[in-house]
Amino acid sequence: MASNCSLPFVYISGEEVRRLVGMAELIEEMARGLRWVSERDEGGVVQPVRTVVRVDKYCGLRGVPSHQAIVIVLDPRTGTLQAIVDGVEITNMRTAAASACAARVRLNTSHCLHSHSTHFSLSPPPQALLQQAPRVLCIVGSGVQARSHAEALRIHHSFSEVRIWGRSAASAQRCADEVRAKVSLSLPDALRDADVVVAVTLATEPLIRGEWLKTGAVVISVGACHSDWRELDDDVMLNSLVTVDSCDAAMKESGDIIQSGAEIFAEIGEVISGAKPLPSLSDCGKKFLMFKSLGMAIEDVLSGTLIYHRFMERQTSRQPT
Repeated sequence: MASNCSLPFVYISGEEVRRLVGMAELIEEMARGLRWVSERDEGGVVQPVRTVVRVDKYCGLRGVPSHQAIVIVLDPRTGTLQAIVDGVEITNMRTAAASACAARVRLNTSHCLHSHSTHFSLSPPPQALLQQAPRVLCIVGSGVQARSHAEALRIHHSFSEVRIWGRSAASAQRCADEVRAKVSLSLPDALRDADVVVAVTLATEPLIRGEWLKTGAVVISVGACHSDWRELDDDVMLNSLVTVDSCDAAMKESGDIIQSGAEIFAEIGEVISGAKPLPSLSDCGKKFLMFKSLGMAIEDVLSGTLIYHRFMERQTSRQPT
């Protein structure tokens, strides 16, 4: 496939994306991007808040994925088109990878990332911040993001139990079968004693109540990406130490933060870099740790670039010598 310019570009399908990159390495890429965004000028990332145009006339599912996208990879030196990559699979994977990166930092089972140029290494956290390894993961929602989050969060955590709750029992059962999890028919039962809670829904009103959560729970909210949508009630929001991928985006797009008036402690990139270490919940008078994920262009840029280079390496290796 060739463009109108003198240089060719390639198309990389969703199936190829899965073959070319693994979730573990994508978690490291997302950690890098989240940190760079929070470093502002020093990180070298220009990340404006996205513009969203809502077309209410066609608001609704038509038997296709709820998120459809392509990622365009350009040569950073010239702007020349290098690749068009299926963005559906990238979105599924990089969103879960960012959540896993945040959970890893927040649970203190992995550790602060230190960078030297493009190399990152792990160093152990202070002993006082270590806490018991999480045992129970609850995923609220049963779509593609539920599946990708089950995969990503198991990379660094050995959960003894994974629970799935969805509005459709049949959909929840299919998801649970695929990711080796247990279906919960009751949302309060699904949340009971869960160490990590992931909300990946299309809810417009709060689903998760603070009274259903255990003290110390880590809550990751991926849905409710409009200012008038909610996944979490005020009890959760006002009793959480809140981190976000982008403060600017959260104050424009996150209905949970905007409507509850919850205070943002930091961007997760600031926590990763050590610029804003997480205090203990008892020290800040909070009950839960919360990460709000809205998704950022840098996540697509890093994912798409990695996939493109892998694709080209594979093509080169196949050429006869």
